[in-house]
Amino acid sequence: MKEQVLKGLKQAEEILKSLQARIKKISTGKEAPENLADLFEQWNQALYKLEGLREIAGSDKALSPSLKKALLNALEKLGKNRISKELIEKGKWQAILNQLSEQKRIVRALKKDLAFRWNKPLEVKILGIGEITTTIELVGDGAPRRKNPRKSGHISLAVKKAPSFPSRESAEAYQRLCYEYEDFLSEKLGIQTPYAQHSLIAGREGRWLVYNLQEKLPQKSIACLIIQVAEQNLIEELFLRLLNELKKVFFWNLEHPEYQIGLDAQISNWALLEFRPEKTRLEECEPLLYIDTSTPMIRKQGEEQLDTEVFIKSIPLILRPIIRWTLLQEVLDRYYRPRDVILDLIASFITHHRPDLVKRMVELANQWMGSELKELNLAPFHPGQIFRYNQQDVLIWKFFRQMKRMDKFITEKILGRTYEQRLPSGSPKNWENLVGAGGKGLTLPKEWEELARSQKARKEKAEFNQFETSRKLVNTQKDV
Repeated sequence: MKEQVLKGLKQAEEILKSLQARIKKISTGKEAPENLADLFEQWNQALYKLEGLREIAGSDKALSPSLKKALLNALEKLGKNRISKELIEKGKWQAILNQLSEQKRIVRALKKDLAFRWNKPLEVKILGIGEITTTIELVGDGAPRRKNPRKSGHISLAVKKAPSFPSRESAEAYQRLCYEYEDFLSEKLGIQTPYAQHSLIAGREGRWLVYNLQEKLPQKSIACLIIQVAEQNLIEELFLRLLNELKKVFFWNLEHPEYQIGLDAQISNWALLEFRPEKTRLEECEPLLYIDTSTPMIRKQGEEQLDTEVFIKSIPLILRPIIRWTLLQEVLDRYYRPRDVILDLIASFITHHRPDLVKRMVELANQWMGSELKELNLAPFHPGQIFRYNQQDVLIWKFFRQMKRMDKFITEKILGRTYEQRLPSGSPKNWENLVGAGGKGLTLPKEWEELARSQKARKEKAEFNQFETSRKLVNTQKDV
């Protein structure tokens, strides 16, 4: 249906263009105003084609009521703006040209509107299920897009919904904080972030909603997928690059206790825009983006600027009082403490299928902290500490996910209210793109699956060779 309507609009536009060209020739004396009857025929032909679209469009369910109304209004304007026989007989060529220009403008605007907004029903694609919220993409011809602020063209958007706010003022305060956080990271600290927009709408029951719209980055640029296929030396360079990004935050906080920034530095929260699997080295100025900007952690004079209920509402109802009075402050504090931020980054390698790299990341982190953060006097890490931390995280978040499912059941089935945080159907054991602790992690692009298998095979072979070397050494020592 869509193709038929657009084809009809294109043909009508061509007729109007041809008609306009002929009238111009007549008005300038380049063509004699004879046989004017065919002008009416051309004009009627154009209008006939447009009127024929009414019935076609009316039977298509993909055409929304608002778009259908726009189409009917345009057809009505075209019908009212017919060229009268009197204008032609009196030779009012400029008036006719003005009418034709307006007709062509209406047709072009309608064609553009229909091409962009008339589409198949949008589909929801889950990009990532985190501890607080789920990130989705709306897939389809009419999915929301924005003009690319960095270059020509448009960008697709990833969408998160923040927990609801009790008033417009609190929702607007959260909006402002998101923009302040993003601007501060990129402009003051030099940590790049993607394009983002935070849209406010009125919700049900007097609540206000904020949808976090962020530039959807290529799947192959997300760091937690890159570490599954990249060569180890590139991963090490990436890890050190991340530590140097974190250093900007650590030293700012050290020098500015009145205005501090918190950061969730897990490997899934970074994107390396120009990565290619065949690359073995990281370019010095290669774009690296921090993407978790919808939880803006800013403390002014020691006071958290983000309404902590944003965190609390992501927690099951029956656990909120306990968390609010016991664990909330500790959870928030760890995003400001340098050693905890680095610990969380290393532990996220386990979550994203590279526990074999933990020992090397610990070595690099300890060396880096000893040289780059000497004045902070941070205690070194041990691999066992990283694995214990991850195990605790897994247990906590698995428990929370189960409680959220129970919370959803109580809220919707018993209390009859809308559940704040939408969850995918089925069990967390089967959820794809579960990026929190204990989840499956992001799904690899199909073309990277063989690379990951090869990487795993090389790793296992290296481990086997190391084992064999150790075994032979032991046997040699026994013989001696």
